Amino acid sequence: MKFWRLLIAFLAISLSTMAQDNSAKVSIKNETYDMGKVTYGKPVEYWVEVTNTSNETLKLEGVRAGCGCTTPDFTPNQEFKPGETIKIKINFNSSVLGKFTRFTDIFISGGIVKQTSFTGEGIK
Repeated sequence: MKFWRLLIAFLAISLSTMAQDNSAKVSIKNETYDMGKVTYGKPVEYWVEVTNTSNETLKLEGVRAGCGCTTPDFTPNQEFKPGETIKIKINFNSSVLGKFTRFTDIFISGGIVKQTSFTGEGIK
């Protein structure tokens, strides 16, 4: 009897999780970006585009760079409806010689956290 109760509870939880699969979702353009060769000390930038692929309005809660050499430019608490795209500019101060990889975390309502990255090579 106890086994059947556990099995039913497990199935109920599994089905409710599957039903929530239509929740908040996004797709990201330039999730990974190659800057190529970057001149040391000459700032560069690129854009990340986040498209709402869910059936509900989402909100950009924040963007956090992984280091002080990277600065995200975005509109806090910007809402975007299903099918809409928002843009985030990622600025890099080019203070690196040699190969580099940097990360930025994007926080969106509905518990979505996406990490983007860019790579390149700093040259003189």
